[in-house]
Amino acid sequence: MEEQNHALPTSVDVAIVGAGVAGCSIAYQLAKRGKSIAVFDRRGICSGASGRNGGITGTGSALHASAGEAIAALTGENFRMLQDELSRELDDDFSLMVTGGIDVATNDEQAAFLKQAVVHQQAAGTDVEWLDSREARELIPALSESILGVEWKRNSGHLWPFQLVHALANGARHYDTRFITHTEVKRVLMDGNQVTGLETEHGTVEAGAVVIATNAWTRDLLPDLPEGAIVPARGQILVTQPVGQILPMPFSTNYDKEYGRQTHSGQILCGGFRRLDVDEGLGLYTEDSHTPAIGGIAHCLSTIFPKLRDLRVVRTWSGLMGFTADGLPMIGSYGDRAGLFVAAGFNGGGFSYSLATGKAMAQLVANGRSTLDIDPFDPNRFARGDAGWENPFTAGERNNPGKLSLDA
Repeated sequence: MEEQNHALPTSVDVAIVGAGVAGCSIAYQLAKRGKSIAVFDRRGICSGASGRNGGITGTGSALHASAGEAIAALTGENFRMLQDELSRELDDDFSLMVTGGIDVATNDEQAAFLKQAVVHQQAAGTDVEWLDSREARELIPALSESILGVEWKRNSGHLWPFQLVHALANGARHYDTRFITHTEVKRVLMDGNQVTGLETEHGTVEAGAVVIATNAWTRDLLPDLPEGAIVPARGQILVTQPVGQILPMPFSTNYDKEYGRQTHSGQILCGGFRRLDVDEGLGLYTEDSHTPAIGGIAHCLSTIFPKLRDLRVVRTWSGLMGFTADGLPMIGSYGDRAGLFVAAGFNGGGFSYSLATGKAMAQLVANGRSTLDIDPFDPNRFARGDAGWENPFTAGERNNPGKLSLDA
């Protein structure tokens, strides 16, 4: 009822904007530490990118070298929390399946990159291995004979996003967190350089701290964030009719631009091909399906897994992710404004980061520092220099024509 009638608290310790996986994770961790919390969302819980993604999670990243150790540590903690403390504390398994995952090379350039990425990730502590074509098809017989090999990521898997996000929300509610949905936040209120609360369409709320966890919409509340630091990126997904077990683990290909998995119901889910969308999906705020992109996704799926060629597509959808200029998330305090924090820009990988991000942000807000290394994800890095677009998730495309390199 509180979510329906937009009842606003007079004041809270921390106000969080955004009720996706990041916002709900931060709310749970802060509430567990004794803070009074209110979470705001212009739509509903898990109604944005968190409810429209592929549900793939795991450790490490083949696309970053300079921040490899910090990424390995944060995503490793995220994966551990999924399997250990959160499943116990929230009494939920999130339909998590720890299956491992593969990144498929379909040409020489991708194979060379992944072989190099395996070396870098192993040095950072991520459990990955390169498999040649024969070894890959022994692992997953449905793979095409034309693939050149795969990066096999053992600490990976997939889950049901709605189940996890709502479990976090219910866990936060257990500690009296209030969720005010279908309520737009207009602006962050300040007294000099000190945060004092939020102005919403239904009134104001006093708060000692504010966390912006709105991903693609971050610049709406942080208009002084340099243009291009974070932009919306429309992702599209199709899902097929159910089929018997074919894909025992999630897959990605083409530098993580395409990805998929088989759901618990037997349906095959696959997304990607932003390059065939309008403006490659960047800068768009509409959640429409675009036929060329859906066609590209279907072709990708049937090419890598020929046995899926005759499956019928039953549904398509889209969602908006937050992509940053350098492909790394923004996690930490914002500017010189005491009490203002950001957790956004997860570049499509929110379920590999957000649980550990919730812990790191709760420590930062409550104690002034985090035990996890979040320095590479400082939201202020773009204000200190150029926010030129060097996002590895779009490298080689029109908006970012440079080739990927692990030596940068």
